[in-house]
Amino acid sequence: MQFEPTKEQADIIDADLSPQCVIACPGSGKTATAVRRLLEIRTRLKDARGRIALFSYSNIAVETFRGRYRELSAGLPTFTTRVLIETVDAFLASYILRPHGARVMRASRAPFLVSGNEPFLRGARISDGDYPHDISELRIKFLPSRKFEFAVQPPGKAAIVVDSEEAKAAIKKVGQMGAYTYELARYWSLLTLAKEPRLLEALAKRFPHLLVDEAQDIGPLHGLLISLLSKAGSVVSLIGDPNQGIYDFAGADGGFLRDYEQEAGVACFPLTENRRSVGAIVNASNAFAATKSTPYRAACDRTHGAFYLRYDEDDTDALVAVFKSILKVNKYTYAEAAVLCRGASTVEKLQGGGDAVGQGATERFALSALARDRTGDIASSFEHATTGLLKLLAAPENTLYRDVLDASAAGDAKIIRRLLWGFVRSFADGLPDSQLPGKKKWQPELKKRLVSLLDEIEARTSYKRSPTWTHNLTVAKLGDEPLWKTDLAQGDEAAIRVDTVHQVKGEGIAAVLFVARTADLNKLLAGMHTEEGRIGYVAVTRAEDLLILGVPNSAPKKTVNELEARGIQRWLA
Repeated sequence: MQFEPTKEQADIIDADLSPQCVIACPGSGKTATAVRRLLEIRTRLKDARGRIALFSYSNIAVETFRGRYRELSAGLPTFTTRVLIETVDAFLASYILRPHGARVMRASRAPFLVSGNEPFLRGARISDGDYPHDISELRIKFLPSRKFEFAVQPPGKAAIVVDSEEAKAAIKKVGQMGAYTYELARYWSLLTLAKEPRLLEALAKRFPHLLVDEAQDIGPLHGLLISLLSKAGSVVSLIGDPNQGIYDFAGADGGFLRDYEQEAGVACFPLTENRRSVGAIVNASNAFAATKSTPYRAACDRTHGAFYLRYDEDDTDALVAVFKSILKVNKYTYAEAAVLCRGASTVEKLQGGGDAVGQGATERFALSALARDRTGDIASSFEHATTGLLKLLAAPENTLYRDVLDASAAGDAKIIRRLLWGFVRSFADGLPDSQLPGKKKWQPELKKRLVSLLDEIEARTSYKRSPTWTHNLTVAKLGDEPLWKTDLAQGDEAAIRVDTVHQVKGEGIAAVLFVARTADLNKLLAGMHTEEGRIGYVAVTRAEDLLILGVPNSAPKKTVNELEARGIQRWLA
């Protein structure tokens, strides 16, 4: 179908080549608009040197943009290929950190990416006053006072501000190795541009126009980097929805996008037509966010709208079973539906995962087994297993993790890669089945089989196991139940997607069940002033045809009445 832009979209695409701030409602065609704006800028600047850049915040979004741009530019002059479509982090790594960062990091080699919990980084742990944390948990903010604030944030927990000097010492130690995490890439890129202003000027000339999609996800460090490029001469345009800023842990709460709208010289444009959702869902989302989006779609033939179901928080499986029956009766397939949860723990529960998967190397091998058995993601399974194995070896080189993951590995790394691949893929004598009871059967079997794997590694390579390797392979934080309880996922249940709200941002899904807690609903009803409210809004606006909110039986009548006042009807069928 040929794209026919709305007046709002045409105004953005055809506007002068000045900075833009586009505030877009959910389902408003941001991708189609942004990619056409990119081609329009490139066409008008056909003789200009450098590239026009379009950034986004996920690899999936980037691939979508690249595909759309290839289609649009097919058959056009070669100058239209002078564009860069990339994630912001990939841009920083490719154009700042890897070619130039070593000078500021004082590293003797080109910088390389790490997860942050590799064994060779143990000496760079950061204390919160009570416990040490891997540098993978480090978070960095740039404060209005023009100082850095450092915090550690374990998965699923609140950030804890830590001593700046200790954090800087750990960062320096990791930097001198040449290693960086995604968080440290932003930090080192910023310092590199600050210390080398000529590099900043060169980048602004090479990329005279920058378009940033999903701009509500710009955090303080990215925001400062973008501001530096803008001041150096790049024309910056942002497109996004502040109401979908759901990465507060990274400082990305939509504030940078809202502030940009107020800057002098920035042309502001709205995208208010929702092409994703039926009218009842658009109206409900407007009521939650105090917005004025207009629905474009006509009502569909099957049952549609915005509803709620009461449920027992101790029996979320029953809620999912009711949702399944609703889908079946109303001609929705499981493949076009999704169950959305606020937290990963609820996802694990509904997918059949146990509550505890251990710690240390045990945890990494447990995650490996779950990735292999539950989702068939053998690549992620291998990465987890590699991290687990390195925790058991004595003094592995800094680069061994990266080398083992490299398909072109040579020498000892190649041998370890082959042995570990065999271990991960074998249920019989390798990584144990995740359906075994964790503490009583799975961990003892893992330990026994790892002895054989380590024996082979020692016989065929120069690597040895740590003398205390068993200390890192304990049953601590490992439950008695199986790692993966398949009774919840057998049969057609497995066909229904269960995911966190964060994982589906940017998607449209025909039928959505949002398993909400009372606190989630109250925050949603209170508006978009908190991250919890915005997370609820993102869940609501994913639905195309059918939205069902799971409302706990314990939720007070006031909460239910307010939902109904926003257009959420009780499901009575």
